Amino acid sequence: MNADPLMGGDEVDATTLGAKIRVARVARGYGVRELARHLNCSASLISQIERDKANPSVNTLYSIASVLGITVDSMFEARDDVENPKSSKAFQAGLGNTGAQGIRIGAVSGSNVQHKETRLAINLDHGVRWELLTPTPERNNEFMEVTYPPGSSSAPQNEFVHHSGREFALIFEGTLSARIGSEDLVLGPGDSLTFDPMTPHRFWNDGPAPVRAVWFVQDRWTPGD
Repeated sequence: MNADPLMGGDEVDATTLGAKIRVARVARGYGVRELARHLNCSASLISQIERDKANPSVNTLYSIASVLGITVDSMFEARDDVENPKSSKAFQAGLGNTGAQGIRIGAVSGSNVQHKETRLAINLDHGVRWELLTPTPERNNEFMEVTYPPGSSSAPQNEFVHHSGREFALIFEGTLSARIGSEDLVLGPGDSLTFDPMTPHRFWNDGPAPVRAVWFVQDRWTPGD
């Protein structure tokens, strides 16, 4: 396995999504081209994601997590619009459960409360934004606020997402369109949804206003389980 200076215990400084993916890739001993082959995408895309020049799609993010043996919740990064104490080395330092058990960027537990201004976030391709609603990652579960700006989607048209677990959503602002399997849905404020996310699905916002929703993914597969 290749050595990497980001792997040095308390000296780890992987605070962006791209840096975290690079740490995990090098820890696995994968080159950029090898990872791209596993993901069936271009090496250029992987390079751009690692340099934070491009955002991954939902499918690409889940595929990266699966191939590299890391959890999705370990890849959330500090919001770029606030001074976030969780982006510090003290919060991000440490790579636990390495090797066959997967890699998790460490977190220092300080409170049971997650304040809005210090949420960790992931910006995805096609305009979708996830913000983590827990102060530290929850193993096997993802609790998030999800924002779909006008024109955004979870996947390109005619492409779908699927993954393990059980998925729950509550829309509290805007109108979100969905296709789950062969079923077409339109969800407005106050509407809620639960489904098996192994069923191919896609969400999009073709309205004039942003969609905001609370999302919970239960029992999603975690590397090492």
